[in-house]
Amino acid sequence: MWAFLRIMISAALTAVALPFYLRWANEQSELQLDKMQKAVHFTPGAEAPLPPEVLAGAAGLGISHFAVGRMLRLGWFQ
Repeated sequence: MWAFLRIMISAALTAVALPFYLRWANEQSELQLDKMQKAVHFTPGAEAPLPPEVLAGAAGLGISHFAVGRMLRLGWFQ
């Protein structure tokens, strides 16, 4: 029973954080696309299509999910 509750708490925290991250990542990607479109003349491939902040945020979200799981004493697979 307690293991199920801990799993649900861990999943709920990730589920709460995920929409905020996705909205922020979408805004950052749109800004990056706008920047790429402005810089398209004479500089092919000068801007990365995905900002490093978005990649770092995705890694942080994944790591925080597993960190919360460890704090709740869940196994690595839960």
